[in-house]
Amino acid sequence: MNIQVSVLIWTVICFLLLMLILHFLLFKPVLKVLDERKARIQKAQEKSETISALQQEHEQRREQQKIEYIEKRKDEAKAIANNIQSEGKKQIEATQRQRQQQAEEYRKRITQEYEDIISQVSPKMETAAAIFAKNLISHRI
Repeated sequence: MNIQVSVLIWTVICFLLLMLILHFLLFKPVLKVLDERKARIQKAQEKSETISALQQEHEQRREQQKIEYIEKRKDEAKAIANNIQSEGKKQIEATQRQRQQQAEEYRKRITQEYEDIISQVSPKMETAAAIFAKNLISHRI
């Protein structure tokens, strides 16, 4: 078990040479690829954060527009309802006036017919009363 100095020196030289070759041919390219990958990952994370912020902003804007749209539609619906209600009131009032006019016309016709009947029956009432009295007296006695 002798230590040979020449073998030891050549082993160290070969090892150092191997390390130098590996450093330039393997470690540097691998480290460069890893650094590029790290930079790409960082850029992707920044883009992801930017996209998330834009999505959140878009969602907020969309919610605001949705609220504004709903409020606008509510106002329009209220206006339409008020319009329908006022039109309905106008129609009801017009119908009431028409029905009152018709009722008044019917009252006038009934009064006229009543007067016509009275004028036609009144001359015959005396005769009818006399006949009635005569029949009443003749059957009682």
